Amino acid sequence: MAYPSPDQYNDAVQAPHLAFDDPVLQAGKVVLNDMGLPQAYGGGFAVTYAVSHGRRKYAVRCFHKEARDLQDRYARITEALSGGGGGGHFVGFDYQPTGVRVLGKAYPLVKMDWVNGVPLGIWLERNHRRKSALTPLIARLRELERHLRTRGLAHGDLQNGNILVQDGGLKLIDYDGMFAPGLAVGDGNEVGHRHFQHPTRRGEHFGPEMDRFSFIVLDLSLRALVKEPALFRRHANGENILFSAADFLDPAASKVFSDLRAIRALAKDVEKFAALCAGPISDIPTLEDFVGVPPPPPPKPRPVVPSKSPNQLLLEELQRMPGEPLPPDILPDESEPQGPIYQPPGTAADAVPQWLVVAGVAAQLLWLGARMGGQAAIEVAARQIETHLPDTPPTPTALAGKALSSLKLAAGRWFGSKRS
Repeated sequence: MAYPSPDQYNDAVQAPHLAFDDPVLQAGKVVLNDMGLPQAYGGGFAVTYAVSHGRRKYAVRCFHKEARDLQDRYARITEALSGGGGGGHFVGFDYQPTGVRVLGKAYPLVKMDWVNGVPLGIWLERNHRRKSALTPLIARLRELERHLRTRGLAHGDLQNGNILVQDGGLKLIDYDGMFAPGLAVGDGNEVGHRHFQHPTRRGEHFGPEMDRFSFIVLDLSLRALVKEPALFRRHANGENILFSAADFLDPAASKVFSDLRAIRALAKDVEKFAALCAGPISDIPTLEDFVGVPPPPPPKPRPVVPSKSPNQLLLEELQRMPGEPLPPDILPDESEPQGPIYQPPGTAADAVPQWLVVAGVAAQLLWLGARMGGQAAIEVAARQIETHLPDTPPTPTALAGKALSSLKLAAGRWFGSKRS
């Protein structure tokens, strides 16, 4: 089956109401670049567009190259990730076999929830000198490896662009080459980014063990940056971390291998890795076996005291009161981090979106105002809220105002029902 070119997709999606079959995407807006054209993110099999609809945003992957058995592949992946099988490392997606039309013909697409994370490569540009950031990232990476391995899953293309760092955790995107239980071993569509793959990697290696080499590359590179941050500026090229495909082909002549051998704490692992590059792909061990010790547990989040703040308890009580339910536009979106609605000073305030902190303060003041008696007291509390709304980033004034307006309306309904 021949697929449209990226340019043909660019032309088609400029009219989303005609191009897409999904009602949400039809009513959405395709994000444009500085030239006023659809912002397209290239890939080996698909071009990806960002489509916004209301408060939600989606990544829409349109295929320009054939990937065999896409529908069955995504069905197996969906089954494997259901019921918590994804462990929080994957994003929601919907495979649509006739989701986009180009020149009158229907083609498949994958609609994915947009992730507000930072690609690993960009994150390292900002953080490669911060041991305090790299150390927990290594633990998270090992946690991810263990999760995939114990469930018989493999991503197939672990690299800078497909690993997103979000609130200290890791999210994977691009599942076109992913293996899940029930798919045929040895029948792969792609071989992954060459700077993260064994030099002999082929489609025949498709299966639950195909991420082993990539995880070792990632882990060893990050551990090296903890010891010698300057290595990043010396060897990173925008697509790799430290190693490149040429290093895997000839470790003895590689400057990266030479630099890492000079780090005493890593010397043995560097030699083991060089041997793996020269050996058969079947000899590659799990990351746990390679490092020789059980992976450390992920770092514990900073404690939040109390586990439920007074404002959260007050808001929950408001929800239980008779009358109108809490308006959905002031509830946390499913894709947003969950946590206490109000964070007392000195606690992990970055665990929740800032506008929810505003909502928590507003809920408390409205509650106190209502307890004083009547709608007039609510208005007094509302004026107090306006003085408490932060006007500095990351709290957009529009979101804060929306939270305030919604809480005013909700409070009037709740307390009016309570008095009657």
